[in-house]
Amino acid sequence: MSKTSTLLCMLTASLLAGQTAFSQQDSIRTGQLDEVVVTANRVSLKQSQTGKIVTVIDQKMIANNQGRTLAELLNTQASFFINGSNNTLGTNQDLYFRGAGVGSMLIVIDGTPVYDPSLSSNSFDLNNIALDQVERIEILKGGQSTLWGSDAVAGVIQIFMKKGTGKKANVNASAAYGTYNTFRAGTGLSGRLNKLGYNVQYSYVKSDGMAAAYDSTGTQGFKKDGFEQTNVLAELNYQFSNRLSARAFGNFGVYRTDLPGGAFTDEKDYTAKNNHQLSGFSLQYHDNNGFSWNLMGSYQQAKRLFVNDSTYTAAYTKYYSGNYIGNSYVLETNGNKKFNAHLQWVGGIQYTRQNTTQSSLYISTGVPAYQSSSALGKDSTYTSQFSAYSSLLLTDLGGFNFEAGGRINHHSIYGNNATYTINPSYNIDENTKLFVNISSAYKVPSLYQLYSEYGNKELKPESSTTYEIGVQTQSNNKRQSLRFAAFKRDIRNLIIFYTDPVTYAGQYINRDEQHDYGFEVESNTQLASFGTWSNNLSFIDGQGVESGKKTDNLYRRPKFVFNSSLTLQPCKALTVIPSFKYVGARLKGPYDAGPAEQPHYYTINCYAGYALSGKIKVFLDFHNITDQQYFDVVGYNSKRFNMMAGFSVKL
Repeated sequence: MSKTSTLLCMLTASLLAGQTAFSQQDSIRTGQLDEVVVTANRVSLKQSQTGKIVTVIDQKMIANNQGRTLAELLNTQASFFINGSNNTLGTNQDLYFRGAGVGSMLIVIDGTPVYDPSLSSNSFDLNNIALDQVERIEILKGGQSTLWGSDAVAGVIQIFMKKGTGKKANVNASAAYGTYNTFRAGTGLSGRLNKLGYNVQYSYVKSDGMAAAYDSTGTQGFKKDGFEQTNVLAELNYQFSNRLSARAFGNFGVYRTDLPGGAFTDEKDYTAKNNHQLSGFSLQYHDNNGFSWNLMGSYQQAKRLFVNDSTYTAAYTKYYSGNYIGNSYVLETNGNKKFNAHLQWVGGIQYTRQNTTQSSLYISTGVPAYQSSSALGKDSTYTSQFSAYSSLLLTDLGGFNFEAGGRINHHSIYGNNATYTINPSYNIDENTKLFVNISSAYKVPSLYQLYSEYGNKELKPESSTTYEIGVQTQSNNKRQSLRFAAFKRDIRNLIIFYTDPVTYAGQYINRDEQHDYGFEVESNTQLASFGTWSNNLSFIDGQGVESGKKTDNLYRRPKFVFNSSLTLQPCKALTVIPSFKYVGARLKGPYDAGPAEQPHYYTINCYAGYALSGKIKVFLDFHNITDQQYFDVVGYNSKRFNMMAGFSVKL
């Protein structure tokens, strides 16, 4: 038996062992079926009342990841693999979920979908969110476009930011320092004055970093690629009455990062500056007869500026600048009506508009000298969408739950498309749920794919159908839980970049298909009164169909990923969390150097937090303790052994 097969057997055994390690006390409870979630159906439901697959990251887990990034935290969850999460700060975060491509997992912040229309993938930059400003995260799996719209092909990540609560003013502060001369700090003020809640948070990060590109010779003296970031979160909420409330918020951030020249290539004067802002409002109303209504509006801008002003460059390029701005506007209203204890309706309408302004300039010192420029303007580079969605939910009918819904979307370029969802589930008893999901989803063409020099206004949206089946169960004492889910996803009208073999002209076209499948197992076990053992194992595989020929094309995405962590609390003040991660072999990128397959690797981390009092906490966080050298992307460094130490104060 190969080493990889042996290791996978051990990993699977640990998942199953976690379900038999019964504890003797009931001081800690993790009854997942009793947990209330809101992302699955846009209304508050217990997990036992919905067949949707939802994972919740609560504030306690976020607090136990102090000093880490949002991408690092998400990367420990089942079916996630985020290229860049373990590289130097500021690296592009390529999020792969269940093997789906970048931009196929919708990010939602406090009910508002977020994007970057200046990118060809239209995907949101996870670097823009400071983890210490996040209250809670819900991860919804499977095709979810019926309720959430475009890009929810593999699922939805809803991020709930911190809000003003409590009866008095609360002050918080934190600071941490670690490897690569990395410094993190944050402070905030929140509370409530009568009917007005308020929250203001400030976060700052600065790091000397490490060389982003890998020096394969070890003799070229690559520079360190530094990073500096500031984030501000501001929120007000007002309770007009028991029935009516309003909220306004703003999230503003800027970061600057040094960049390499490419894989295995250093660059002395290549920098990027990213500005992000998200602002919006919401109005909520509910009566005593089971009706609730929401109105939401938001504006988002992503601005990226790249400058390479150096003679130290490859391919004779002396100067490059690129300025990319993407704007998104979202206006949505939705409602929920509970007809009785078992039947309710959810529906709404949504309007979105996106535009982009892009300009770039290249100057070459070759012979002959060469200069090129390109530009896109927001007045001519835009799209709009108008959607209506509706869903009926049946719950608690002798253990049976059922959801059926649909969405109609009109796009200003290609016209109309529609999606549906069918989601039955059955609770065998209070501890075991069986579920089936059949849903369709879509991803609209990005502005770059429509309007750039390679654009094609005849593009159709990518459309997918996802099938899921699984079981979720917990022990009678709610100390052990297990969830198994298998899925199959078929995508049609894939948008690809095609190069004509005769003229060498390039253009985006709809042509190929993608067929992916896999499973995930998640377990959670209480260990007496002193800890929790959590595990997840994911398997993903798939093929693309190009001109009728099947091709293995899940580049940079491992088939197997395993995460295991022990949360130990030997005394009330001390929390220790050792964790292990295994990443299986994966295909290198189509243009990456080296062998076709990248080897598997593992990392071991350990976090320790100690509460000096109810208000002050100190922590140590060790990453990659065994100092493994590995590459998520060929030619780019991942972090070796590193650590952070810090404290937090709440007054």
